[in-house]
Amino acid sequence: MDKVELQAVIEEISQVTELLYQENFEEGYGKLAILLRRMIALTVGITDEAEQASFVEVLKPALEAMETKDATLLADILQYDLVAKLEEYL
Repeated sequence: MDKVELQAVIEEISQVTELLYQENFEEGYGKLAILLRRMIALTVGITDEAEQASFVEVLKPALEAMETKDATLLADILQYDLVAKLEEYL
């Protein structure tokens, strides 16, 4: 994983979560859509199945939070769980 791009993604996660915590949902979810595309491009090279599964375990609760429209929970998952997972690659 490209460490510069990885750091940029982590910083973007902080921006998205701040918007969600401030209840600026339209801008937060808009930036999240862009962020997800960058994350896909960043993680596409992960071929280890166990590592892929560990990302799914982090992202599954995030999807559930989105489905239930719980922006605070989504922000918490992104800021703490996903960032911690991504920081393993720094």
